[in-house]
Amino acid sequence: MVRKTVAIKDDLFHNLELNDIINQYQSFSELVSNALQLLIEKQKKEQYKLAMIEASKDELYINDMKSIENEFQYSDFENIK
Repeated sequence: MVRKTVAIKDDLFHNLELNDIINQYQSFSELVSNALQLLIEKQKKEQYKLAMIEASKDELYINDMKSIENEFQYSDFENIK
């Protein structure tokens, strides 16, 4: 575990206390770690979204998706026993 000193604005800390967010965690370190994890997940989703937007402009990607769609167009209607 890495130990870092964190400084936050007084009004941000006050809002955490006011909204009883601090008491939902065993420690302030846990709160910060949780918040950073959510930030990482949000950034990964945003990067994925941007990559999909970029891929949607790529002719090779579009052709691959059309090919896959054509190859599996009847699979939704198969009866599996």
